[in-house]
Amino acid sequence: MSLLRQKPRPARTKTAPAVTSPAAERASSPPVDDRPGVDILRLSHEGRGVARSPEGKTLFITGALPQERVTYRVTKQHARYDEAQLETLVQASPDRVTPACVHAETCGGCPLQHLAPSAQQQQKQQQLASLLLPLMPVPLAPAPMLSAEPWGYRRRARLGVKWRRDGRLLLGFREAGSSHLAEIHQCLVLEPELNALLAPLYQLIPQLVGGKHLGHLELLATPDGRALLVRLLRPLVRLASQDRQLWQDFARQYQLVLLLDDGEQRETLLASQPLHLPLIGPRGPLQLELTPGAFVQVNAAINQAMLDQALHWLNLQGTERVLDLFCGFGNLTLPLAQQAAQVLGVEVVPAQVAQAQRNAERHQLTQASFVCADLSLPLADQPFMQMTWDVLVLDPPRAGAQAVIEQLPALPKIPRILYISCHPVTLARDVALLQQQGYQIERWGAMDMFPQTAHSEAMVLLSAARSS
Repeated sequence: MSLLRQKPRPARTKTAPAVTSPAAERASSPPVDDRPGVDILRLSHEGRGVARSPEGKTLFITGALPQERVTYRVTKQHARYDEAQLETLVQASPDRVTPACVHAETCGGCPLQHLAPSAQQQQKQQQLASLLLPLMPVPLAPAPMLSAEPWGYRRRARLGVKWRRDGRLLLGFREAGSSHLAEIHQCLVLEPELNALLAPLYQLIPQLVGGKHLGHLELLATPDGRALLVRLLRPLVRLASQDRQLWQDFARQYQLVLLLDDGEQRETLLASQPLHLPLIGPRGPLQLELTPGAFVQVNAAINQAMLDQALHWLNLQGTERVLDLFCGFGNLTLPLAQQAAQVLGVEVVPAQVAQAQRNAERHQLTQASFVCADLSLPLADQPFMQMTWDVLVLDPPRAGAQAVIEQLPALPKIPRILYISCHPVTLARDVALLQQQGYQIERWGAMDMFPQTAHSEAMVLLSAARSS
């Protein structure tokens, strides 16, 4: 072949390696944060900042918030994680606020008051979503969070009573991360009527002969008035007559319903009138009489919003038969009874069962009835386990309802379950168990029952999957 017409090939040249200046190398590499400390990734379910140590170990840092960089001091070491306390705030979160309470640094009752209320709610919604979304085949949007005033909302509280070695009286709640009692002279989350009792109690208790034999004080505020339940560490028969008179005078002066309780016996020293919990039901107002010491949702506004949402989600038509487990004195049962054909409430505490039955009779709600049963035990012999129900309502304590749920297959299939929880972790566990039984999430949402704390309530509506 002739090569006369062939184009000459370009000469091969050896490409020299690229030379980059040290300044250019630094500009092209990812920036390294050379500030001291660690970045806070998220909040734990207890309200502590979660980070990674330089060695890669998980840290739970009290006082730290997401989007912050902090230095810390390790307070307790574990095999898989360490607990720590914030020392220096290198970079603050835009949601950090100055705590309103003077006891914020010592009292463990409100560990999130350095986080703006709106950001608290967002964190609680996100934490609930992180637990429930993985359980949904198709992600469902949450209901709007139920929220109300972030201060002055708590209508029920338990105050510890301790004496320092120097003889000074302490009334208050436990310190953060400690069994020691923080000395509280005002509490901004208490309803003002209860907050006003702290100073008089500091004056009264040192005058008591048996002042050092008090366990704790339970405060309750209702529209009818205030109540004080005094837990004694010694039998009532040993109560000095002087102390009895001082307590009675105190109750009269501040117009309190006053009860003394030693764990075995309870005595009412002064009860000017019964106390009632007002509710708005679907067919009109309800006045639920209650006894101090009974479980009451601490936040009246959120409790009412919770009832409204539960009734809206269930949309009862008047023909349904509802089983309400962990019913207390009828907080949910009686509003449900205004709209259902039959409601049976089940509760382990006999006094609350009797109170609930009296409340039903006072309101002539014949469709409501109550039985006493321990729901942590086998229930095969309980008559309600043999009956057919359209709706199951669960409102268990923090431990959840696992024992009940594991026994549900023994009942005729219940089409819908409304689960109200005060501990999202056990809620997620129980929802997973219900899914194994053929239930699926229809609606879900969080409730800010406890502003300034990491605690939240949640509500989930589940339905039995339809057979194809």
